[in-house]
Amino acid sequence: SSDLDGIYYFTTEGGNPPFNSNTTITRNLIDLMFGYHFDLFFLGANYNYDAIVTSGGGNPTSTDSFRAFGGDLGLMTQDVYLLFTYYFNSYGTQAGGTTNVKDLNNGTGYQITLGYMFDMGSGFKIGPSLSYKSLTYANFSSGASTSFTYTTLVPEANIRYSF
Repeated sequence: SSDLDGIYYFTTEGGNPPFNSNTTITRNLIDLMFGYHFDLFFLGANYNYDAIVTSGGGNPTSTDSFRAFGGDLGLMTQDVYLLFTYYFNSYGTQAGGTTNVKDLNNGTGYQITLGYMFDMGSGFKIGPSLSYKSLTYANFSSGASTSFTYTTLVPEANIRYSF
């Protein structure tokens, strides 16, 4: 069957060390997959957007954002799944305040996701998952030869529709 899988993750934190009580961190994560599930295997495409906004605390608002496009391959039963995503194209920005913004280019990476889905009927499923993602960028906008790697481990809530 064909599957459309979407994740939207949002969280806000404030006053956690090393930040003062006026600092707020907001994270938006969108992970969209479209693919085909046959027998035990899943093959698909993936778009990922991850943004972390830090504001307050007497500092200017800064946003780190990462966008990635890739392919999915994995094992999937009716309930449990393990997916590997290879991101062949990724770009983003890393902001250290308003004057130190770096464009991230030529990125590649991977994501591993383990999850469980509960059948809601009519082709819909929902469930939790845990994703580890690593993106490496070959250069910054300044042309520096130093690479930059972004890694994250994120719990997610999924909505899947099979047709």
